[in-house]
Amino acid sequence: MLRSLMTFSGFTLLSRILGFLRDILIARFLGAGVVADAFFTAFRFPNMFRRIFGEGAFNAAFVPLFGKRVTTDGRNAAMQFANNAFSVLAVVLSILTVIAIFVMGPIMLMVVPGFLAKFDESLTEAPQEFRISLKGARAVYFEGKSAEIYDLKVVERGSPQVTKVLAETFGGETQAVGESLPILEVLDQAIIDREETLKEETAEAARARFYHEERWQFSDQGSLHIPLPKNHDFAILEGKVKGEGDLQIFRNHPSAFQLTVKLSQITFVYLMCMALVAHLSGVLTTLKKFAAPAFAPVLLNIVFIVGLLGFVRFTESKGESLAWCVAIAGFVQLAFLWWVCRRAGLPVAFKNPVLDSDTKRLILLMGPGVIAAGIQQINLLIGGIIASFQQGAISFLYYSDRVYQLPLGMIGIAFGMVLLPEITRLLKSDKEEEASQTMVSGIELAMMITVPAAIALMVIPREIISVLFERGDFRAEDSIQTGRALAAFALGLPGYVLIKVLQPGFFAREDTKSPMKMAGVTVLVNIVVSLLLFPFFQHVGIAFATSVAAWVNVALLWWGLKGFVYLESQNRRKLLGVVIASVVMAVVLMLARPFLMPWLDGDYWQKVIAMILLIGVGGSAYALGVILLKVTSLQELKEAFRR
Repeated sequence: MLRSLMTFSGFTLLSRILGFLRDILIARFLGAGVVADAFFTAFRFPNMFRRIFGEGAFNAAFVPLFGKRVTTDGRNAAMQFANNAFSVLAVVLSILTVIAIFVMGPIMLMVVPGFLAKFDESLTEAPQEFRISLKGARAVYFEGKSAEIYDLKVVERGSPQVTKVLAETFGGETQAVGESLPILEVLDQAIIDREETLKEETAEAARARFYHEERWQFSDQGSLHIPLPKNHDFAILEGKVKGEGDLQIFRNHPSAFQLTVKLSQITFVYLMCMALVAHLSGVLTTLKKFAAPAFAPVLLNIVFIVGLLGFVRFTESKGESLAWCVAIAGFVQLAFLWWVCRRAGLPVAFKNPVLDSDTKRLILLMGPGVIAAGIQQINLLIGGIIASFQQGAISFLYYSDRVYQLPLGMIGIAFGMVLLPEITRLLKSDKEEEASQTMVSGIELAMMITVPAAIALMVIPREIISVLFERGDFRAEDSIQTGRALAAFALGLPGYVLIKVLQPGFFAREDTKSPMKMAGVTVLVNIVVSLLLFPFFQHVGIAFATSVAAWVNVALLWWGLKGFVYLESQNRRKLLGVVIASVVMAVVLMLARPFLMPWLDGDYWQKVIAMILLIGVGGSAYALGVILLKVTSLQELKEAFRR
């Protein structure tokens, strides 16, 4: 098992490294603004469905059925089943993709409601009052060609009663009990904070572009944006308006919604390609061919990097160019795995799709698996919907998610791909005890890697984000906010890996209903905790809720296995050793960090060197700890690799 894990994890590591390079380039060219929010939403949406229907539900149902056919009926009969499943999947996804492209606007209304106007009224000469929430906003945007706005005031949030905050969370009016002051009093500071001053422009001239001769200055196109100071505590903007025509007021850039729809229409074809890629990967991994499926995501990042360096940096339509990179990469990955299957003597071909008994069984198992295997993606979607009410939050969550996905991808996804066919084979051969021991070994190995990784991400999150992304349009403030989200995500990292280890215990027995029920509870927990914490902690509350949901899912899965996985005293001792060694590592990191702060706050290469030193010192402390505590040894690792 360790050899297979190392193969999968090695290519996954390469993919993640290239993915970081990709995200560094995206951060440089897009930052954390409106185009970044729109693109990340457009990329995440088909990616989420790909993981739910493709890698998640489809693999959870297909691999056990395909493995059973290989064991009982032979490879030829199994490939006939695989070809028919491929054909059915291709037809269904083609229809779904075409429909989704045409109705992407209504779909995005549900995915990013925070991108919509918060005030949209027809004006008259009679003054109208307006009151909109400012939570998480960096600026306020007005769209109206013949509008006159005046008496603008911002109200600080203050300390409203907890009961009223909870009511606000579930759809009530935004609470603000602090000081009220004219927005003009904070405009000068906001112009400085948001770097709104043009080159060689005086502060007075910059202010005049927004407010001059007692009037707010709309552009010839009828647009006006008023910046807000960094780290403001304003909860409400209120004022009056009169004039002709219509007026819309946004907390995000007015173009954000339409841009998101346009980019999503381009990227959605990625879903169809990736679901078919997941099918081909399932064929290969069932027969213990892990290298090509692990390498396929590398191609996505290669296409991205070529596109970023060759096209995106030179064009004004950066979002559209990136979206086309996603679509092209999908076809490249599909063609690569199709070719690998043919070279391996496993030709997967399109045929006239038939809903035979095996295919119906596959569809029946996929239904519950859509929820069970896609729980993480559902949680992230919920977080994205809530985050759309805070400008920049989607980007903060995306960049932090990319960092903690490195250990999750290397270990969690690798375990899911390797364990499922192995557990299926053992259970079909009536080797239940051996299957149980395989899962326990997986738990030990997973925790040995992810617990120290999680603690490191919690101890030095800002420093990690700064080294990876802080350049170009990605500023120090973005590093701080992204780092806070990363620390909250890290709390759930071991939990998400345990989910990948425990779920094969159900899927291998063709049981997708039990994980589905547990996932329903987990989604509810994520929604409630996100809504409760967002008013207080904004995007950090969303990340924390995702971690809470992960551990709830682990507890339910463990309970559902009903003794199939049992930790003996020796296993518990090793896990305790992992925790102790990780805590020692955390102390070492906290002691070493002050000595390296001048370099961590220095130029780019100083940051890189300081981070390498920090990781080296922390990693050495942890390695020494696990050896002294006899969690593992070099001999044990060598023997496991040979097996």
